[in-house]
Amino acid sequence: MDEYNTPDFRVARQGFDSVDFQPSLRVGMPAPEFELVDVEGHTVRLSEQTANAHVVLIFGCLTSPVTSTHLPEINRMWEYFHWRGVQILFVYTREIHPGERYPHHMSQFQKIEAAREFQRIEEVRFPVLVDTLDGKVHREYGPRPNPSFVVSREGRIVYRTPSVDPPTLREYLTHLLLWDEVKEQKIPAHFVYMEQLRFQIPDSQMHQKVLERAGPKAVREQEMAHGGNIAGSAIDGNTSER
Repeated sequence: MDEYNTPDFRVARQGFDSVDFQPSLRVGMPAPEFELVDVEGHTVRLSEQTANAHVVLIFGCLTSPVTSTHLPEINRMWEYFHWRGVQILFVYTREIHPGERYPHHMSQFQKIEAAREFQRIEEVRFPVLVDTLDGKVHREYGPRPNPSFVVSREGRIVYRTPSVDPPTLREYLTHLLLWDEVKEQKIPAHFVYMEQLRFQIPDSQMHQKVLERAGPKAVREQEMAHGGNIAGSAIDGNTSER
């Protein structure tokens, strides 16, 4: 647990050798089952959710700038897709940039309180689940700060990315719902597997805002890690993997 809930920000490896954030979990494989409690105390099991809808899993925390950057768009996506047979679930992880105001988690109670604060501050409209203190679900799905997955009604991973990317996620969900219609009408179709590398340019103002929210310690550690560049890497601005 100490290796997971580290008190300090740690910079991940960068470059092509570390592109695949979870090599043992690929598109087409069964999604690892989990059962977590949400911030309201309700137990949520993944297989029960996929029995009724496709499920989007988004991982993140209060001190992740990338999480905060994309949440407004994810909220809008939930408003659009949730009544079309898609559920979005947020899984609260460790604090990526622990600071004086939001330190690393020392108890499950503390983690739940941080998740509730996160839901309130970011006005998250979809369910927020709280991972175990040792990050069992996060580590199983891939320990990047803000990965996302789509799990189909069949319980299979059909989309994954190490950092949430709303435009490609929206496009994929639209495709997935069209695929449902194709299957319903028994139209012959083939599986097509694709992989891509893309870049993201961090929102520097949002990074500054979230790090200051965490506390001066988080700001100092980010500046030290990236030579004064508060936004960090252009691929993933807060890629602590440990």
